[in-house]
Amino acid sequence: MLKYLCVREEGVYVDATVGDGGYSEAILSKTGGKSTVVGIDIDESAIKVATKRLARFGDSFVPVVGDYAQIEELVREEAGFDFVDGIVFDLGLRSELLAEPIRGFSMKLKGPLDMRYDMKSEKTAYKVINTYSLERLENVLRKFGDVKQARKIAKAIVQRRQHAPIEDTLSFSEVVKSAVPKTMWDEVIPKVFMAIRIEVNDELDKLKRALYGSLELLKPGGRLVVVTYHSGEDRVVKKFFVTESKDCICPPGVPVCRCGHVKQLEIITKKPIRPSAEEIAANPRARSARLRAAEKVRREYA
Repeated sequence: MLKYLCVREEGVYVDATVGDGGYSEAILSKTGGKSTVVGIDIDESAIKVATKRLARFGDSFVPVVGDYAQIEELVREEAGFDFVDGIVFDLGLRSELLAEPIRGFSMKLKGPLDMRYDMKSEKTAYKVINTYSLERLENVLRKFGDVKQARKIAKAIVQRRQHAPIEDTLSFSEVVKSAVPKTMWDEVIPKVFMAIRIEVNDELDKLKRALYGSLELLKPGGRLVVVTYHSGEDRVVKKFFVTESKDCICPPGVPVCRCGHVKQLEIITKKPIRPSAEEIAANPRARSARLRAAEKVRREYA
């Protein structure tokens, strides 16, 4: 990550998904605390963990509780920086959330069907699982989880809730298991939980807004680094990078450009960077990670 972010002393960086503060710590350690990192997370518990972890860096770490979909407003109004030198997103689920049954993210520990990052939000996994129509559930599983058995699983969910609501994570896992062969459980159940989580937190739409907000914040030459863990996330990032690396985005066949679009990014990673065997061995959850990086265009004006 540091390699693509091009961290330097005196720079201002945004860790848009601060989590437990791992990336922020890496940036600040690299510069000996001479840079500044704005750490954003919608989960207040994550901000508390990161702030404690990074206390030794003093004012060089600026914690902000908020939704990265509003990254531009959070950095400018809450943190007080008009422009920054780099922004990093890691869209993976925090390990700590899997260890807290009450949050409802774990498929192995019994807990309520919650899955909210923002505990003030009204949409929960319980609501999605117990109120969405068959077609809507199927679409969520297929679109956000790449679940090939989406129709069968959606039918199993609807049939099960006709008798009584599905109340907890383990009961939900059992419903999913009933719809697919045992040999597929380890592959399918994590995808189903991920799809429900993405729907609950509106993750892909928020990611799109966050990317455009990031573009407004970056200085010329500033870097944007995004680590995704799902093909839907990666498609959003790839499309954004490709679109913003072109001067014209008019439909094919238009003889004269009418869009007025101006190139904003230079793509650094022509293909997504995947973790090495050593990185996967150290952290098996990194297996599906894909890193893309781009640089804000430096312009010369006459």
